[in-house]
Amino acid sequence: MKVHIEIRDDISPTLALECVRHVIASGRISEGEHGKKYYCWATSFDTNEGEIIVYTRQYRKSDCFLVYKNQTK
Repeated sequence: MKVHIEIRDDISPTLALECVRHVIASGRISEGEHGKKYYCWATSFDTNEGEIIVYTRQYRKSDCFLVYKNQTK
């Protein structure tokens, strides 16, 4: 399995990987075009660094995740 992770907002790599691990462990639960399954589009985590969002990018050949802090709070 090939995974690409983009980490923003100075989130620690360890925390980002842990959040992505939880999303992957939950499995492909969102249904896209033609019945294809994807990881959850966006998942939030309350952490010691604030609320972290893991966003899944569907348009890539490999599984891609964007990890960033929720700046609206």
